[in-house]
Amino acid sequence: MRQRSRGTTLVELLVVISVCSVIMSASGVLLHGMYRADKDTRQAIAIDASVARFSLQFRRDSHVADEVSVVNEAGGKTAGIVFRAAGQPSTEYRWHGTEVVRTVKESDKTVHRDSFRFGPGTSVTWQPPPSGSRLVAVQISRVPRRGVKMDSILQQRIEAVIGLAYAGRAQP
Repeated sequence: MRQRSRGTTLVELLVVISVCSVIMSASGVLLHGMYRADKDTRQAIAIDASVARFSLQFRRDSHVADEVSVVNEAGGKTAGIVFRAAGQPSTEYRWHGTEVVRTVKESDKTVHRDSFRFGPGTSVTWQPPPSGSRLVAVQISRVPRRGVKMDSILQQRIEAVIGLAYAGRAQP
């Protein structure tokens, strides 16, 4: 009669090792997905905060302005908008790749510069006021993040009235 050994066989060790490797692989894939989702969420939050800051500043500048003019590129495409107010520095907004740059100039000297980053896949369209209107607008279009249908584009339109700060009282 044979006595049974108390040790483990090679087959049992291979089964345990393969089960552990499957669990480790699944954990790695899950962690990678979580880190990617976290990165995408942080980027979306940063872009939304930048759009909110830009919207507030754009409206403030237009409300104190007396007039607005467009800045055109060589091809005739609108590259930006300039707000002017009597006795105050002019404020220019321009689109540069993935960000809007706001430049405050007094005469030809740059007094202040801000940038509002909107990330890759974003485009900005400036819409000066039509004749007889005081409504200026900017259209921000973004291609959606991964996992969202590519045929949809996220759009946000920011409108502001020129000279609203002086409405109802004499302008300086």
